[in-house]
Amino acid sequence: MNESAFYSCKQFLEQRMQELPDNAELVKAYIALIEQKTKFDIAYFSQTSEVQKNWSDNQAKIHAAWHESSAKIATKQIEVGGMVVNNVI
Repeated sequence: MNESAFYSCKQFLEQRMQELPDNAELVKAYIALIEQKTKFDIAYFSQTSEVQKNWSDNQAKIHAAWHESSAKIATKQIEVGGMVVNNVI
């Protein structure tokens, strides 16, 4: 749920509840709005943490692969009697 839309609806319902304090339907609508926003936030933040974990895992794999290939290049350079480039490892 869009934050702006949520707060607009929330503000509207709060104003209407102040104007019509005996209207139980407004209270029900307000509760439903809060429940839906909560469900949305839980789903959104669960997804976000999973995406962040996947990103971190991928970064670790990329970093490990880079170091592995750099070590292979340095080893090959040493084997053929060449100089090792300082920033390879």
